[in-house]
Amino acid sequence: MRRVLAAAVMTLVATATGVSTATAQSPHFIGDVTCTKSLTTGLQCSGKAAGLGNDPTQAFLTAGSVEAEYVCVNRGGNIAPGQGTEFQNVQGPTQDIDPRNGQITFRNVTIPPPETPSAREVCPNGNWRVELLHLTFRDVVLHIQQGDEDLLTRRFALIDP
Repeated sequence: MRRVLAAAVMTLVATATGVSTATAQSPHFIGDVTCTKSLTTGLQCSGKAAGLGNDPTQAFLTAGSVEAEYVCVNRGGNIAPGQGTEFQNVQGPTQDIDPRNGQITFRNVTIPPPETPSAREVCPNGNWRVELLHLTFRDVVLHIQQGDEDLLTRRFALIDP
């Protein structure tokens, strides 16, 4: 009788204090998160996570800075010196994902390349064309969120293969 009473009191205390007697979620990545960089698509990361429950989940990337180097090319194919541009505190678009059995697979979570400046802004002649030569992403973080709260993050110091 005392054991039954003790168990009932513990359940009542847990309920009154908001402590769940159920197993807590344990968010974690499954395997590696892979990221690739391209001049046309920017930075893209893919992977899998579990232990998220069934609430709607969001995935997105942030970067402390994105450096883009452009060159100016005239009609004869001659190249003018590069023009560097740096963007601070960049956030890519948010990808909404519905978990299945507490798991998500995210594909192509991105930070797109910066918009190419016009030739009139950066080239010796407005008739030249501007080409993106190189991208560097610094202090990149992959965020997995539910309700605007990070459940998981993966940090990449520098992405510049």
